[in-house]
Amino acid sequence: MRLARYAFPALCAAFAAGCAISVQEELRLGQSYAAQLDRELPIVRDPAIQTDLDRIAARLTPFSQRREVTYQFRIVNSAVVNAFAVPGGYVYVTRGLIEHAGAMDELAGILGHEIGHVEHRHSARQIGRAQAAQVGIGITQVLTEGRRGADVVNTGAAITGNLVLARYSREQEEESDRTAVALTTAARINPQGIVNFFQTLQRVEGDRPGALESFFLSHPLTATRIEATQALIAATPAAQALVTTGEHDAPEFQRLKAAVRRLPPPADAKPPSQPPPPPRR
Repeated sequence: MRLARYAFPALCAAFAAGCAISVQEELRLGQSYAAQLDRELPIVRDPAIQTDLDRIAARLTPFSQRREVTYQFRIVNSAVVNAFAVPGGYVYVTRGLIEHAGAMDELAGILGHEIGHVEHRHSARQIGRAQAAQVGIGITQVLTEGRRGADVVNTGAAITGNLVLARYSREQEEESDRTAVALTTAARINPQGIVNFFQTLQRVEGDRPGALESFFLSHPLTATRIEATQALIAATPAAQALVTTGEHDAPEFQRLKAAVRRLPPPADAKPPSQPPPPPRR
């Protein structure tokens, strides 16, 4: 009972701090969920493809502020256009997204955006909020039984899957956009690739409504958000200089894109539409 007296203040403190789970819990939970995804998703296991993806990502990760995170990147053989990050630094991009990217700076911008979600612990905060809202999550139970957060992590594991692909807030998306600009600028990659990719997706969505539904559900794009990213680049001298002098493309991206296109058709690919049969006479 004496320990229970501290449960409610601890819960209030968690909300005040944004309800983020601890870094140790974040890393452990992310590792567990990433292992599950790696078993259940059609992960591309081609060493040459992985090498080229890692080379592009390695331009960005040295500028991470989270030294406790070891970033890992995966390609999912899926036709949908999407990218997401799992707590702890596991970043997934789909084949469909790579096929829509026109150059290395566009893919680097998306990777930088997903790294941004990890850098700012967005999923960790969502998991923490969901845990704190669980009836019987039992901060009291954790305290009284001396489990040191094990129950909290287990509860998080049950809900992480739903949160990974959930919508981030507008503020979180914009924060990750700013991180993408900062990372690409630090890597001397053209940050305009971020805006170019977003504009490409908007054009495709305008021509083929629903074709990119997965990306827009998990990363809703607005004209205001794109304009804000463009304004940030223009207002940052180092970023603006790279629009003309920064690295735009790289051989490893073109190899990656060509190799991805040669992969077996993804299971979720829609069959090509067939022309109607000629009328009978």
